[in-house]
Amino acid sequence: MKPTVGRDMQVCTSVGSALRDNGFAILSTQQVMQICGSGATDPAAGAAFLSSWNDLPTDEFLADGGRYRFRRHASLKLSQSGWLDEPYRPHWQPKAYNKLHGGVFRTFAEVRPETTKNATYRGLVEGFGEVFAAAAPRAAEPWFVETHQFRIDARQGEGRPTPEGAHRDGVDYVALIMLGRRDIEGAVTTVYDNNGALLSEFMLHEPFTAMLLDDQRVVHATTPFRATGPAPERDTLVVTYRAGGFLQP
Repeated sequence: MKPTVGRDMQVCTSVGSALRDNGFAILSTQQVMQICGSGATDPAAGAAFLSSWNDLPTDEFLADGGRYRFRRHASLKLSQSGWLDEPYRPHWQPKAYNKLHGGVFRTFAEVRPETTKNATYRGLVEGFGEVFAAAAPRAAEPWFVETHQFRIDARQGEGRPTPEGAHRDGVDYVALIMLGRRDIEGAVTTVYDNNGALLSEFMLHEPFTAMLLDDQRVVHATTPFRATGPAPERDTLVVTYRAGGFLQP
């Protein structure tokens, strides 16, 4: 990845080291902003980035029949030579990783072009690429990246961030960035080792806090939540990084 103006590479390296030691890391808003670099200091870019969550179509693939999840999806390659947007490709996971929705190609609405060009979006995706490159025992060149904009809504009942339960994503690393939660109670995230032992239990609450995962070493889940007010929503950006190619059959 090309260095971004304002990115604190010392923070990227130290977070990568912690991730390598523990298999997961929980980041404060300050750490995420230091990793994001110049994208974090552009108020107009930040406002446009957050407002794009107001235009997410319904996820039509929920196997439980729910209408509580809204999302957009994109793929790209990230390397030292730069960022390469990929033509749209459906999202695919095997049932071994996603027992509820695995085994089928899921075609979601694309992340809008104005979002993929947004400085905050790019700062997050590129910054966490630097963190994961620091954590990886081998050089990852390039990262095959998928981004998912999620809004979970509890207006019509329970909101379920992970209806598939505790799972892996089938990649090398995962970044989950909290962007906002309103009028809800619940949504506690848990991280387990591959033997099922609980490693951590926490709630992402503040905007631009994040959870980073070594997807080879841990599994994760987030509990359902319920409404406590008129606009019960939870907005996140999930970004996955995989060496060697996109996940496919």
